[in-house]
Amino acid sequence: MSYLMAIDGGGTKTQLAIFDTEGRCIHQIIGVGSNHQSADINHVKRILSSLIESALLSCHLEKTDILYCYLGLSGADLPEDFELLNGVCKSVLENIPFTVNNDAWLILRSGLKSPVGAVCISGTGTNSAAVNPDGKRAILRSLGFTLGIYGGGLDIAREALHYAFRADEMTYRDTLLRTEIPKLLGVSDMASVVPMFYPKQTLDRVRFGEITALVNICANLYDRVSMDILKRIGTILGDQTAGVIRQVGMTESSLPVVVGGRVFEGESPLVYQSFKRQLKKHVPKAFFVKPEYPPVVGAYFLALDQLSIPQTESLMTKLKESWSIHEKST
Repeated sequence: MSYLMAIDGGGTKTQLAIFDTEGRCIHQIIGVGSNHQSADINHVKRILSSLIESALLSCHLEKTDILYCYLGLSGADLPEDFELLNGVCKSVLENIPFTVNNDAWLILRSGLKSPVGAVCISGTGTNSAAVNPDGKRAILRSLGFTLGIYGGGLDIAREALHYAFRADEMTYRDTLLRTEIPKLLGVSDMASVVPMFYPKQTLDRVRFGEITALVNICANLYDRVSMDILKRIGTILGDQTAGVIRQVGMTESSLPVVVGGRVFEGESPLVYQSFKRQLKKHVPKAFFVKPEYPPVVGAYFLALDQLSIPQTESLMTKLKESWSIHEKST
């Protein structure tokens, strides 16, 4: 039996799974984030090495048993990123054939039976990508606000903090965030939040994620500021996704748009609703797909594509049965 390795490396977590070529998932493991832009390339190497070693040991496999590995890594944006990441993956995987791509493509593939359509991912960060029937691709640089992108969970948290501080100084309308953010962070008021950011930021990404979740809760309580933040983020995500669709010449096409990431799964529906409304202004025939499987399964499908192994009904049946078992065990 030959096996395929699939890796989804995001900013918050890295998930690795091993499958056979017939659709069965035999092992999956989750570790911390592996974005080299927010840590460094040696951190990525340590995370990947640890997860691969642990997975192979648990499955009683050697690297020679792995037919192919497909990695979708956040931070794989520019040619220099790919040069770094390909070098690290070669040193870790040794003689295992592999492909490194941006993690946005994993979500697109996890939601579709063929890799034609568009995707918008909004988790810790955000990205959008599209591919047309001729194989022409477009993807955003995803290098932060200054370089043209916005709309991830960190951005929501930063906006929440910005408007909470402004409300505290009476330079903007009042908001539940002014009182709820200090409670969340275990302090009495916004003045006590200041030392967490100045002179040096001490808040980690986990706490930022908690603030993002708080914005959703406050929006459901009809807090105007929180609602405005989520609607604005959704609108921006819609415009960005329309941009990549425009680049591949599909604005008049009926095409699937796969949506993924924790921001779209938030307690409030406002991001998703605003995203759909804005995208439809640019791409009227777009229809929306929420993947049945997580991105790491998209990496498996992409590995199958690389090896020209068809995604048959039999394979999908075995995948569904085996993946549900592994989901229940985690």
